[in-house]
Amino acid sequence: MYTVDTAQDLKSQLDHQVLLRRIISRIRQSLELPEILKATVAEVRSFLGTDRIMIYRFDQDASGEVVAESIYDDRLPSLLGLHFPADDIPQEARDRYVKLRQRTIVNVHSGTISISPLDSPETGEPLPTTEIKSRSVDPCHISYLTAMGVQSSVVVPILYSGQNHDKSRSGQFSTSSNQLWGLLVSHHSEPRETSPLELQILQLVVDQMTIAIGQADMLAKTRKQAMLEATINKVASLLHEQPTIQLQAALEATVEDFQGSGGRLYIQSHPEKTPEVFYCGEQPTMPSWETKSIMEEHPLWQKWLREGFKCNSGRRSLDSCRGNIWAITDLYRESELRIFTPAFQATAIRGLLVFPIQYRHNNLGCLTIFRNEIDTETIWAGRFEPSLKQMMPRQSFEVWREFKQGQAQPWTADEISLGQALGKHFSMAIQQYMLYREVQELNSTLEKQVQQRTIELKRSLDNEQAKTEQLEKTLDELKRTQSQLIQTEKMSGLGQLVAGVAHEINNPINFIFGNLSYVNEYSDSLLKLILLYHQYYPERHPEIESYETEIELDFLQEDLPKILASMQIGSQRIRQLVLSLRNFSRLEQADRKSVDIHEGIDSTLLILQHRLKPRPHHPTIEIVKNYGDIPPVECYAGLLNQVFMNMLSNAIDAMESHIKEHPEDNFSPQIMISTALIPDIDNGKNCLQISIADNGPGIPSNIQSHIFDPFFTTKPVGLGTGLGLSISYQIVVEKHQGKINCCSEPGQGTEFRITIPAYNIPTTESK
Repeated sequence: MYTVDTAQDLKSQLDHQVLLRRIISRIRQSLELPEILKATVAEVRSFLGTDRIMIYRFDQDASGEVVAESIYDDRLPSLLGLHFPADDIPQEARDRYVKLRQRTIVNVHSGTISISPLDSPETGEPLPTTEIKSRSVDPCHISYLTAMGVQSSVVVPILYSGQNHDKSRSGQFSTSSNQLWGLLVSHHSEPRETSPLELQILQLVVDQMTIAIGQADMLAKTRKQAMLEATINKVASLLHEQPTIQLQAALEATVEDFQGSGGRLYIQSHPEKTPEVFYCGEQPTMPSWETKSIMEEHPLWQKWLREGFKCNSGRRSLDSCRGNIWAITDLYRESELRIFTPAFQATAIRGLLVFPIQYRHNNLGCLTIFRNEIDTETIWAGRFEPSLKQMMPRQSFEVWREFKQGQAQPWTADEISLGQALGKHFSMAIQQYMLYREVQELNSTLEKQVQQRTIELKRSLDNEQAKTEQLEKTLDELKRTQSQLIQTEKMSGLGQLVAGVAHEINNPINFIFGNLSYVNEYSDSLLKLILLYHQYYPERHPEIESYETEIELDFLQEDLPKILASMQIGSQRIRQLVLSLRNFSRLEQADRKSVDIHEGIDSTLLILQHRLKPRPHHPTIEIVKNYGDIPPVECYAGLLNQVFMNMLSNAIDAMESHIKEHPEDNFSPQIMISTALIPDIDNGKNCLQISIADNGPGIPSNIQSHIFDPFFTTKPVGLGTGLGLSISYQIVVEKHQGKINCCSEPGQGTEFRITIPAYNIPTTESK
């Protein structure tokens, strides 16, 4: 008969087995390594009930990163994505993880560390029983965990031997076929005892993780192989399966597959012929003192193509000359390339991958891939600078971002293998390309002979045609010059007339406006004097009373201030009109200046106010303004005012013509004016966009393409010259380097959209 304790132990073991099966089941549900690691930490934390479970993976330089994490109720800060320097885990500790498969349990409260190896330190064979030994933990280790807020921790190493590296992932700490892939770590913010059964289950979970890592690694290799084959097939299709050999497209596809910044395909031709070079992306430029403008034509490069590149592989992480390929991580560290570095100094290119192209031991050229330097960012768990003079434990794990600029990227073995495979396809394709080119040259020679005879027969005809084209061009220039002279003279005279009238009106109106305040003051004083006389001399002479009645003194006292106020308002409106005339003429602003665009539009509208007012049998033309927040824009203000005058006049003419032709329609004419700043995608600057739209009859589609032609008009004879829109087009496009577009449909109105660069206004990003 079982005792209560025995039954509880059996139940506990059964629960642990169920939990272990669930953990293993979740690990096996996916072949994606991030999902496997995420599921593992979640299930392990649920099983142990600790505050944090994380998986720490080692990098090539023995530093590490937390790649998966599960935290309970934010009791400990997150370390996910943070890197830890190699010094945080000493070399001897990493060696014990590998040699002995040692698990460690630290209790900060008791100051002890429990060590449980799986392999014998003498023979390296698995131990028959699990042995746990305890000793005092190093004070630095206690301080390290305390600074992290941890009171108890469990560490189980994750060993994996599936990596195909020449040396171990973490440097020199692998002494067997197994490599230290990472650590499964449990942290708790309170003291906690870990039972041998829990440690055993953690080891079983790690063993399952090792299997899952191997499967994920195999899946990654399979995918990589599939991508490699797809890349080769894509380039091979461009080189062999198209009607013509697509060398440029194949070069671009190769650069894209290598994630390079540029590339070039050099095809070596006969010594008497010019070589052919295809370019893609960023390129070096040979300095002016070099006699050869093409890099591959340099004698030293030609020597390498014949004899091979003398690599200095001790200065790079990979062999630079695997096969015939030159894999150069940093060209500035290669003494052989020192003569070419001036050509690359204006670029960000740092790495070169060169595939000499050969066919039956004949050098056909080479394919070169460029790779730019990169800026790297590593998020460290605190800043740590190891020093023999500073052996204090870590005091802070505050996040520290380490930025490195201008880093060279090494070429991987997979990239070199891909280059070897692509090099074979390029070699066959270029051989075919050169043969095809020779045939083309022979055909071209025959064609040239035929063309030469044909040219001689057509030469006389071409001469006559050239003369005709020159005459037509000269006539077009004369028409254009004539239109410019007419419009310039007209606007110059109009501007001088407007400015003269404004000046002549300005002097008397200033006199009237300046004296109205005194007249107002004097009349007010006289009226007060009369009131005082009435107050102190109530009995007045009959003749005075008769005259007061005759002039209606009461009405005069009431109406005189109103008359003076009306005179003041009238003089202000005259002054505003004078200001608008001056703004419209802009005689003093013949050069580019920063002006208020809205002020020019308003001045033009004020001048055209007589055409917008209501008239008999003519509805009022409504002006709708939708002005944006536009700062002063640098432009030719007077010329732009001329454009506004032409656009608005045409819109008024179109609606008046429609009203006369269709008086029975219930038509409400309207002109909409909008302004806004829009980004220019081509140069990244701001542009000013002005839209002038009406709801008139619109412009037929068959004449829209001619509206900007000089002397083209649809108005009756005597009412239009056909120069307004032509001059407006020249002002916007040629004078301001802008654009002017017309959008119109019959019966739907017309919109003219003017866009000019606003270089003096910074973009949103630059602000």
